[in-house]
Amino acid sequence: MKTLFKLFTLLFILGIVSCTDKKKEEEETKAAIEKIEAVESELDQVTEEVETKAKELEDSLEDLDNI
Repeated sequence: MKTLFKLFTLLFILGIVSCTDKKKEEEETKAAIEKIEAVESELDQVTEEVETKAKELEDSLEDLDNI
């Protein structure tokens, strides 16, 4: 009976520890995803700015060619 109780206690403790690890992993994963999304958003903004400025430069060069 003592062995069965020890085994049950060990399994219970192991279950608790594994659950806390999963919660911690989920939080870390969510934080990483949020950082990635922030970087993607910033990248999109920078890309739009670069495209806008490139278009402006092309227009300016075209105006100079026409002179």
